[in-house]
Amino acid sequence: MKKTINIVGVVTFVMSILSLAGFIYNLLFYESIRPGIYEFADISGILETMQIPVALSYIFVFIFHIVAVLYIFFQLMYFKKENLIRAFLFFLGIISTIMVIGDFALLSDIGKEYMLGLDTSGEWSVLYGNQAVHLLFAVLIPIFVIHSRRKASTGKEEEKVLRDEAIFINTQYVGIFCGIFGIGVFAVLSAYTPLWALKKGIFTISLIAVLPYLLIAAYWLIVKIREKTGQWYDEKQYLDISRGSLFTMIVSIITMTIIFVVQYFVKAFEFMTITWFPFFVFLVLLLFSGSTLYYAKRASG
Repeated sequence: MKKTINIVGVVTFVMSILSLAGFIYNLLFYESIRPGIYEFADISGILETMQIPVALSYIFVFIFHIVAVLYIFFQLMYFKKENLIRAFLFFLGIISTIMVIGDFALLSDIGKEYMLGLDTSGEWSVLYGNQAVHLLFAVLIPIFVIHSRRKASTGKEEEKVLRDEAIFINTQYVGIFCGIFGIGVFAVLSAYTPLWALKKGIFTISLIAVLPYLLIAAYWLIVKIREKTGQWYDEKQYLDISRGSLFTMIVSIITMTIIFVVQYFVKAFEFMTITWFPFFVFLVLLLFSGSTLYYAKRASG
């Protein structure tokens, strides 16, 4: 596994540098066609020149994301000690990978609305937001690879996984990131997005936001099944989860009650409509993961 991690790390580093060049080229393409789309001008010449290189760039960027996520996942499998940065990059990598796929859909929508003479400013805002996530991931990954290799070269390698404690803690980290991301996204969408648009994308957005947690939780589940011990949690983990569950129940009920009362009496806060349920789900995820992590760290300390 160590040799595989080293090889994939080198490939990831090289691809991350090339991906940065691809991101820059794609941004140049966007800035070339965006003014013409806003003014409903002819952009066929730009498309003929740049669309094939842009398509190839997107394919390469997507492959880079897959390789980078695998590199992080291999590290999650191999190392015993939990790592906040590793968990964050796993979360960010999954989100960014899905957003690469979403970029194609956004460009398609922009093209259709351009042909119909409709406003595309909303789609452009989301597209550029996606690029910010891609660039952040592409910049952090080579730094992470260099740091990992330097740590290995000094002989300060982490131990191999012997038990599921590291996976358990990393799962809570990812749960916190997903909870914050989901709450933030739906808070913004509730305030600025029309109801019809929310209904159209609410399930897809919810799945994207929770997918990193589902994946790492599924991996933890597989590890527990393969152990064949008949015991899902050790005594400390069971206690941590029990405390976290009680805390989550109390705080989530109080929080949702406050939101209900504010919405009932203050008309300006009626913007939260169908998003209340995903908001509640991500609130529970954030509270549960955060409180479980707190109790686990406090006990271990």
